[in-house]
Amino acid sequence: MTLTHPKAPSMATLACLQSALSTLRTTHHAVPAITHITRRKASHQAQGRANGAKDGAGKRLGAKKTGGEYVVPGNILFRQRGTHWFPGDNCFMGRDHTIHAGSPGYVRYYQDPARHPKRKFIGIVFEKTQSLPQPTHAARRRQLGMLAYQMPTPPQPEIATDETSAAPTKVSDGTTVSIRNSKMNPGGLQLTLGPGYQYRQSNYEIGRSGDKKEAAANAKGKTIRAFAKFKPGDRFAAWRKSVVRVARSRERKVMGRGGKGGAKKKN
Repeated sequence: MTLTHPKAPSMATLACLQSALSTLRTTHHAVPAITHITRRKASHQAQGRANGAKDGAGKRLGAKKTGGEYVVPGNILFRQRGTHWFPGDNCFMGRDHTIHAGSPGYVRYYQDPARHPKRKFIGIVFEKTQSLPQPTHAARRRQLGMLAYQMPTPPQPEIATDETSAAPTKVSDGTTVSIRNSKMNPGGLQLTLGPGYQYRQSNYEIGRSGDKKEAAANAKGKTIRAFAKFKPGDRFAAWRKSVVRVARSRERKVMGRGGKGGAKKKN
């Protein structure tokens, strides 16, 4: 068996190896190129999963009025999340499923199989003895607690005759009533039915009543006027009296101030 010795590399091979090593050294110390920008994320998760459950205040749900308790419109009867109870007679539901009273009355908690086999209702009745649900085809109760009531017919007034007059009191077609020689209305009066369903004198009769009383007093030698010498309609006499009154008041003011110059001069 013959032994063969390895051949030494040639100079060209060594030169290639040396250039390759130098290239590896330069690329190893080079700064790597930035291809994208990274963003740091939060290390603590938000909301209740990581922070634990919170012990918040209660929402005060449930019944606010008991059965048979008197309520007025707008009172809260039951607070709930969802529709565990439904509004019945004279009740309504708000946007948060709260049931309110719609009329004054007494609270009733009940079930109505004819309306729904499983639902529970809250209603209002107007009387303590009334119960819900109402019987089928029962008379509907009036709102505001009012019941149908027929007012009694008022008795017709009797027409009485006046013993002092020769002719009795006359009642015409219902629009005008003549009263003569009565104690409350001496003399002849014409009462007319007005728009307010009241019998009253006409404006002309009311305006002439003073003249009639003055004529009756003058016939007896008396007068009812506070100023007997005054003549109605004499405008010129009234003007002269007012001029004299104004002049006297002006003179009285001047005398009270100590003359035209104002305060009195000191000596």
